[in-house]
Amino acid sequence: MKRIPTLFLSTIALCLFGCSSDSDSNNGLANAEPQGLCENAPGLTGIYWEFANSIPAPLSQVPTVNNPGGQFVHSLHPLIGFVYPQGFSAFELTDTQTGTLGVNLVRNDNAVVFRWIPNTQLQGQVAARSIIANEINGVFAHYGFNGTPNVLCISSANNSFEGIPSQFEARLLRFNGITAQVWVRSTYLAGGTFSAISVTSAPSNEYNDQVMDTFLPINFQLFVGRDGTFVDNDNDGVPANEDPDDNNPNVPNNQG
Repeated sequence: MKRIPTLFLSTIALCLFGCSSDSDSNNGLANAEPQGLCENAPGLTGIYWEFANSIPAPLSQVPTVNNPGGQFVHSLHPLIGFVYPQGFSAFELTDTQTGTLGVNLVRNDNAVVFRWIPNTQLQGQVAARSIIANEINGVFAHYGFNGTPNVLCISSANNSFEGIPSQFEARLLRFNGITAQVWVRSTYLAGGTFSAISVTSAPSNEYNDQVMDTFLPINFQLFVGRDGTFVDNDNDGVPANEDPDDNNPNVPNNQG
């Protein structure tokens, strides 16, 4: 799987509903239900799908990795860094020709994947649907799947940020005992397509556990500052959840 986004975090809406003093191991989500954005995805699977679609997860406390196994820090962009659970290995993604920066975090049995590419560029204008199709094919290749998946949820949106067009595509899939969530946000600027890409996948019978123990804790480390608000990595005054490229202070062009 090869491509990438910009620290473009608007697709991940992280919101805290107060910190609980209890030691609630699953952050109050044990019996929580999503708001219904995808009728085929109940419980934590639906909550995480909505989380990727900018609907806050009803958390009672910040999700954390309970069994730390290591820490990943990208050699070229230290802000792409997080603590990950035991039993996983992190693989840095770097491509100077495409400006790709990211990471593949894979459980040692290859059954669970957390893939995050906050920055990548393709020449010309490339539709987000083409990029997500490539990512989905990469997921199928990883698991050796050649059939037709069960598509649980689809999300597509066209937006504009400071006059810069943006496309968002997301899919929630089940196939061969695996659940996978894939989303892509792309912007077209200065003759190129800049994309952010997220892939999370795990066996369906443990997907909810991975959401709580791996995916959400890493999401929070990547996107939320210590004060509970979105980070602004390029210090351009536009928070990461609104900035199409949070690595570039000239995007958006705040000069008008």
